[in-house]
Amino acid sequence: MKKIALSALGVVAVLGALSTAGAWYTGQQLPAVLDTSIQQANQSMAKTLPAAGFTATLELLSLERQLFSSDARYRIQVVGSFDGESPSTFEWTVADHIEHGPLPLSRLKAFKLLPVMATSNYQLERSPQLEKWFAGSQDGAPLQGQVSLGYDRSMSGNLQLQPLQVALDEQTNIDFSGLKIDFDASANAEQIAATGMMDSFKVSSTLASDEDMRIELKGMSLNSNTRKGSSEFYLGRNEVRMQVIELQVGEAAPILFKDFVQHDETSETNQQLAARYGYDVGMISYQGQDIGSSHMQWNVTNLDAAALQSMITLYGTLLQNGQVDSESGMPQLSDEQAAQFKADLEKLLAGKPSLALENLSFKTANGESSFNFALDLDKPASFDLPAPELVKQLIAQLEVKLQVSKAMISDVVGIQAALAGETDKEAIAQQASMMAEMASGIAVASELASADAENISSSLQYANDQVTFNGKQMTVEQFVALLMSSGGGLAGMGQ
Repeated sequence: MKKIALSALGVVAVLGALSTAGAWYTGQQLPAVLDTSIQQANQSMAKTLPAAGFTATLELLSLERQLFSSDARYRIQVVGSFDGESPSTFEWTVADHIEHGPLPLSRLKAFKLLPVMATSNYQLERSPQLEKWFAGSQDGAPLQGQVSLGYDRSMSGNLQLQPLQVALDEQTNIDFSGLKIDFDASANAEQIAATGMMDSFKVSSTLASDEDMRIELKGMSLNSNTRKGSSEFYLGRNEVRMQVIELQVGEAAPILFKDFVQHDETSETNQQLAARYGYDVGMISYQGQDIGSSHMQWNVTNLDAAALQSMITLYGTLLQNGQVDSESGMPQLSDEQAAQFKADLEKLLAGKPSLALENLSFKTANGESSFNFALDLDKPASFDLPAPELVKQLIAQLEVKLQVSKAMISDVVGIQAALAGETDKEAIAQQASMMAEMASGIAVASELASADAENISSSLQYANDQVTFNGKQMTVEQFVALLMSSGGGLAGMGQ
């Protein structure tokens, strides 16, 4: 027994010696590690934030080192416009208690036994600019978290936004349950994975009409897994889910959007980017009535990564210099900037980019309607061509399809009648059927669509200066003439 006890004491002594040596090593390495991390953060922000009209810098204000821990303070300075008007400067200070590795006490308490170089415990410091935020967070640090730095320079940790109740002004209030994001990143943030959870976020406001408006998000989760591609864009998948989005205006019943999902996926092949964006609503409800579900899927392909990066950088520069109109969003370009934009645009179009709304659909209990289009672009011989000829050369191919379900029209009319208080089911059914047939008749009479027993359909294909509309071939001029004549007929029917 004595030998076992002595052996255990020996192990503890060795671990203690190793821990002390590791802590001393971390303390010696810490200034260089922090300096490198701050430089990398500033370089990253210099690349990404200008596209949104902001610049940001991070600097180390102080570092006090002890054997087993250190205390640091950082300043983050952000310059930009949050309201579309003149730029403002915001300064935030962050306090950081850094536990030296290889076995920081906070990790041991959490039974995380993998050795790390250091563990950072950071939190936002109080300042006059943040007084309202701190007060709304019951005077605690509204932003805080922990990050552990591995010996391979990988990072893992979390970021927490504390619960918040605050009045932004006399008309607007925010009630926020808090948000926690857990993340893992490889060295130099080449790969990043993150997950997050939020219970609720509610904004209450009084409109110009003196009506109250409330928007509430409930049950949010996020999941992200990305890696940096050769073009410096992050590739991979991101997903945000929301159990309920609730919108209420005045005394009316709220509109509920249930099981909302937003997801995107970006990939890269031979310096060309492709991206897919999807939005789903599991059910839209009003006054206890389930109306229907919705789905939207976008797809973008053949985007020249270098040209796109250059255009994003240029736009960010314009935003920072106040060269973008805050109302129209149109940039004001110098001759040199215009030449750069033209060169980037030519390179982008030379890759034959494609944009497609693969599916926009709305589904009710008995029917589903959909709309989709695909647009392929090409580089014109010159941008100085007359507008009609320029458009012909820019659009390599266009395809549009619309299908409206008669059963869906009947469902929507029936729901409207029920919400209006009508209770005669037979009368509601007759009205719904009549409206569906009326819509079908108008579409066919206008020559803009065809109809069968179930659907009203319309299709358009354009390529090589030729149009195929609902199966009939014609020139662009003939198609425009058809639209103009059909528009007059529809106006007459509407009257």
